[in-house]
Amino acid sequence: MVLQLRLDDLSESSEEAFTLYEQRAREAYEEQIQNDRQYHSDHNSNYEGSFAPERSYVTAILAFLDEYSIVSNIEDISELDNKEFYKEFELFKSKAEYMSTRFSLRKNRLDKGSLGTAITLEQSYKSKVGSHLEKIRKIINQEVSKGAKKDKIFEKISALQSEVDRDMTTIDAAFGRILDLSRVIGTFGDNVKPAVDQLDRIKKIFWDESDKVDTLPKPDRPKALPKADTKTGSNNLDDEIPF
Repeated sequence: MVLQLRLDDLSESSEEAFTLYEQRAREAYEEQIQNDRQYHSDHNSNYEGSFAPERSYVTAILAFLDEYSIVSNIEDISELDNKEFYKEFELFKSKAEYMSTRFSLRKNRLDKGSLGTAITLEQSYKSKVGSHLEKIRKIINQEVSKGAKKDKIFEKISALQSEVDRDMTTIDAAFGRILDLSRVIGTFGDNVKPAVDQLDRIKKIFWDESDKVDTLPKPDRPKALPKADTKTGSNNLDDEIPF
């Protein structure tokens, strides 16, 4: 059983793509599991199948992580026998859901300019960046024919402009937008070299003229410790700890 998942609208960002991909894989798994249990259980409701929906979900997630070279603490459980596989599956799925949620939260912070080292630009430098972006628009209009790629360039220009217009952004957000725009422009080669030159000037403005905003350090997260055994005065580590 292979999960048939839509791929054509996945983001160029591996983290954003994983968030949507994992959600679709989980939804497909949840749709399949009911039929799988119904058709592979005996009259006493004892399951006799091979956990095909779960295995398909695992295969889909592992394939994505490998293809996008994403480093994670998710282990490959695909070759375990049915009993061991089922014991490990919920932990596997929980880790994948955690990654999906974490990436989604990160994107939200990036979109709001709250991730990473906070920086500000004076209005005069914002105006300079805006002028360079307007020149890039004119170059693209002149050198690039209409189509999806051209539309994508203008989307990236607008995204960078919105980052510039903020009262405060972050290094991660600003240079992430610059990198996104640089990648799509770079696919057109020498025809748009003047646009690349303008983008280099924007990079220099952010690098040389942005001011770092000091923030408070994050407190350490307190860690839960096993409770002391009141009878022996020592920690009982033999009890199973649910995760």
